[in-house]
Formats: sequence, structure tokens, C-alpha cells
Amino acid sequence: MAEASTYRATEVQSGRAVTPRAIFVAIVIIVATVLWDEWMAYYMSGSNISRSHFPLALLFPFLSLAVLNIIARRALPSLVLTPPELRVVLGMGLVAAIVPYDGVTGHLIGVLAGVYYFATPENGWNFYLHHNIPTWLAPQNDTGAMNWFYEGTPAGHVPALGAWITPLFWWTCFLGAVAFAVFCVVVMLRRQWVDHERLTYPIVEVGTLLTETQQGGRLSQVFSSPLFWIAFGLVMLLKVWNIGSYFTPIFPHIPFEGGQFRFYPDFPFLIRRVSFYAIGFGYFARLDVLFSVWVWVLLSGFEVFLFNKFGYTPGAADRQWQSPALGWQSGGALIFLAIWSLWMGRAHLTDVWRKAVQPDCEVDDSGELLSYRTAVIGLIISLLFVATWLYAAGLALFVILTFLPIALLTFLGLSRVVAELGLVYVYYQVQPFDAVLQIWGTPTINGQSVTILSFMRIFNSAGKGYVMPAMTQSVKAVDRVVKPRQIALMIGLSLILGYMVSVANTLYLGYAYGAYNLGNMGLKNAAPGAFNKAINSIRNPIPMGGKGGLAIWALIGAAAMGAFTMARYWLPWWPLHPIGLAVQGNYGVTKVFFSIVIVWAIKSLLMRIGGVDLYERGKPFFIGLIVAQALSTALVFAIDWVWFPARGHNVHNY
Repeated sequence: MAEASTYRATEVQSGRAVTPRAIFVAIVIIVATVLWDEWMAYYMSGSNISRSHFPLALLFPFLSLAVLNIIARRALPSLVLTPPELRVVLGMGLVAAIVPYDGVTGHLIGVLAGVYYFATPENGWNFYLHHNIPTWLAPQNDTGAMNWFYEGTPAGHVPALGAWITPLFWWTCFLGAVAFAVFCVVVMLRRQWVDHERLTYPIVEVGTLLTETQQGGRLSQVFSSPLFWIAFGLVMLLKVWNIGSYFTPIFPHIPFEGGQFRFYPDFPFLIRRVSFYAIGFGYFARLDVLFSVWVWVLLSGFEVFLFNKFGYTPGAADRQWQSPALGWQSGGALIFLAIWSLWMGRAHLTDVWRKAVQPDCEVDDSGELLSYRTAVIGLIISLLFVATWLYAAGLALFVILTFLPIALLTFLGLSRVVAELGLVYVYYQVQPFDAVLQIWGTPTINGQSVTILSFMRIFNSAGKGYVMPAMTQSVKAVDRVVKPRQIALMIGLSLILGYMVSVANTLYLGYAYGAYNLGNMGLKNAAPGAFNKAINSIRNPIPMGGKGGLAIWALIGAAAMGAFTMARYWLPWWPLHPIGLAVQGNYGVTKVFFSIVIVWAIKSLLMRIGGVDLYERGKPFFIGLIVAQALSTALVFAIDWVWFPARGHNVHNY
């Protein structure tokens, strides 16, 4: 351990990374990312550019920075950022980009603002829920402050921001404590995942490639490759053709981004979508992972087919992500993966604990973002604060002790999936708050706990695991190029900056244009989605274990995950990676199923023909797909801004 840490410390001293100009550029990139993300979705009703684990909202500004860096290398060399500085910008951006729109703030503002605004005599929120909500938990609507937010501020009046001060203060404390707890876990697991298990982090590989803008660097080599320009030109041709269809029928729209099919009646629909973003990033994932993911999707489709055939209501569905039983099965597998990951790192975690309680022991933590003592104490204090906060809000203690472990294990499991698989569209289907509701049942959980659990929809994040996957990617992006304690502070500041800009911008858009008029989910759907479910569960009580015994499918999924994990270890010929079981029925993977099959087939063929050498030579082509997708999406945004304001075109979703 000491040797690895010394090596890392020596390596980062070769050049400065956390410089004033790097921090300044990171701030600019973060602000641009947040504002573009939210104006694209809310104001333009355009693409969802924050849905992936490397959001396009970040990739395009960062790509633009990399290109400007190459140009400046020849014209203004004194302004050129070094690769370590660019890695700092990347690491900070990855964390901040998880916050806006449907990452955190869209659900936060939508749930808080909507709990009173959307209440009607018909839906019963006032009768069943409102008396359970502390005054500090949500902004009141007694003076019409939320009416103004959803319908726009009347002319001659000032936005009623005072109603937000107290709730946002307490929610910021709560979310900050959860984020710090998550960061402490990431710190404690970094050495296990990066140094011991050597997880590949394929998504980060694309980002780090964009940082190598020096003469002879990988990005310069990519731009000089004919394969890059072939892929770039192909995608841009298709995209520009479709842009032409916005203006004239001479250019008929080419529907390569949609469509669905089914193999047989009662077999769930499979999505026939060509996602250049998913294909581009998928090329950097391991071949066995790509194979396993699409095979598991088919196997889960066959499972839902059987549910449909035999009329098993809890599992029957037209699409895999709509099957509750399959969602719980995947959720159980994901929880098992998280627990297994902790078990695999038990020796390292023992060292972490020893260093925390015995600071003078031989375990070296000088190469970590926080000392192990700080990480362990920080995790404990953060979780105690979060539990106290939830208890003060009205959540029963036994519910808290169920919700927090499920949430943290779910976040951890998804972080492991992203680090190992490298797929940009991978989520979990069953939300932690809903899992707790189904496990205990509403007769056991009182109405106040049901109400407060509904507020936990704020962690929805489109199933992206709050900020934990982003933090694991960020830590890997800056690994071995920056002094750890410096970048820990920068990661925290970037998260705070992204949050502040996003909250301020969301409130501005709401009061200026009326949140109900803003496009794309979030603000007008978050509260109805959360509290209508609460009302339904109160009026139609959920039995312990869920309706139809849904929770049993989590145990089935965990048992299957355990069996397939053992098969992976004990049978060298076993072809399926068990992680595919944990993501088999989720919305993101199923939506890009066809794209995963395409990239698996291409990569498999290249590896058979030319091995690793041909695989490396093929990378520029797939970078070209990613770059063209980013540039074309930005181009459509600019066109929509001029010709189609508030009537934008969704050209990037999955």
C-alpha cells in the first residue's frame, strides 16, 4: 500500500493541476452546462441532454474547450490548458452536471412547489397529506406564492421568493449531508475499485481522451484520422437532413431514433432506436459486458412474455420497464451487487476502519481525497444528521432504518455498474422510497411516514443514483494527476456551484414564464407523480411485501445474482456477466437495446479480425459518432431558439 501511495504522490507532483485558470474555466463550463441543460428542456421543450452518466450538456461545452485548446496551442500557447488542468475541469464538471433538471433540482423544486399548488378537493391531498407536512418542509401557498411560480409573476409584481427561504435552507442541508455521506463512501472504496480490482471506467476513458490536446496527444490523433471524419460526416448528414424536414417536406424525416417491434404476440416490445451516443460510448465497454447486457434484455423479455401468457398481473406488461416484478427482480440483483462489492473489499475496508480508529497504524491514506478517519467520521455524522432530519420531518424510526440502507446500497450498486460496464444509459427501476413503501405496506407505515416518503422522490434522478455514480467517475477522472486533498475541495465546490446556479435558474424560469408552461416533465409532473401515489397507497392500502407479493421478486433477483456471480467465478467458460441481470429491465438499457446489439456486433467482428490493435484503431470512428451527436444537438438548439422557441425538437434523449 505504501508503495502505491508513494508512486501516486510522486506522479502528481510532475505538474500543477488545480490552478486558478483551471478553476475559472471549470466555473464557466459548469455554469454553461447547467444553463444549457435547463433552457433546452424547460424553455425550448427540446432534447433531454442530462439523462446519461456523461451528460451531453457537459460533453459539448467540454469538447468545445478541448478544440479551443488545440487552436490556442498554435495561436496563443500561453493560454493552453495542460492535460492535468483539463482533467480537473472534467472532474468538476461531471459532478456539477448531475444536479440540473431531472438530476436533482427539477424534482426538488417540482415536489416542493407542487404539493400545495396541485391539491384539489378531488385528489384529496389536503385531507390526507397536508396536515402531515411541517411548515419548514415545503413553501406555503397561503399568499399565492406557488400560483405565481406555476403561472408566472403578474406584471408589476416581484417574485415571491421569501416563501422558499426556509424550505430550501433545510433541504439544502439535507441533500448536502447525503452528498457528503456518499462522497465519504466513494473515498473509502476508491483504492479498492481503482487500484485493487482495477475497474475499467470506460465512460471516463472518453472524457480523458478529450483532455489530451497536446501535440501528438490522443485527441489530435483522433482528429487526424479519416475514420473520425467518416463517422462525423455520416451522422451530421443524417442530422442536417432531418433539420431540413423542419422547414420543408422536400426533406422527409428519417426516423432512425424511434420505432419498436415485438418477436411474437405477448412478447414485450423492444425498442428499435439507433442512438449514436450509446453506440459511441458502448464501443469502450468490455465485449463480454455488451454481449451480456443485450442477452439479459432478451431473457427478461422472455420472462415478461411468460408473465403475459400466464396472466401473472404483477409481472405482465407491454414493455419490460413497465413490469413491476421485473423491476423488483433487477432491484434485488442490484442490492446484492452492492453488498457483494463491499464483501469483496472487506480486507481494504478493514484497513480503512483501522486507520480511522488508530491514526498511527501502518495503513497509508495520504493518497486519498480525505483521510480515512475523516471519511469514516464524516459518514457517521452525515447519516446521523440525515436520520435526525427525517425523524423531525415525521418519518418513523423503523422506516428511516429501512430507507437509508436501501438508498445507499442502490446508489452504490449503480455506481459499480457504471464503473464496470461503461454504459451511459443505465438506471435502476425501483426507487428506494417506493421500495420501503412496498416492503412495509401502508397499514404498518402511518400516514405521516407515507407523506414524508413521497418527498423522497427528490432522489429520483431518472434512476441515476443521486450523485454517487458521478462522484466515482469524477474521482477516477482526476486519479494520479492531481493532489487528492485539493481536488476533494474542488469537487465539493463544483457541486455547490451547480446546485446554486440550477436552483436560481429554475426559480427564475418559473416566476418569469410560469413553470406549468415549461416543457419536459420535472416541475409539473414531479409532485403529481409522488403524491398521487401516496394517496392511492392510503386509499387502497398496500399489504406488507407489496401487492401480489412483489417484494419476493427482490429476493429472487438477489438469489439469481448470487448464483450467476458464483458461476462467473467458478466456471471459466460461463459467457454471461452477472451485472447484466441487475440492469435487464430498466428503462435506459431497454431503450438503447438495439444500439447495444449494433456496437457489440461491430466490436466483436473487429476483435475477431484484428484483435486489440484493430480495436484501438477503430476508436476514432466511434469518437466521431459522439462528437457529431453533440454538435448536431447544439445546432438544433440554436435553430430552435431562432425559429421554434418553446416548440423545440427532441433529437437527443436515449
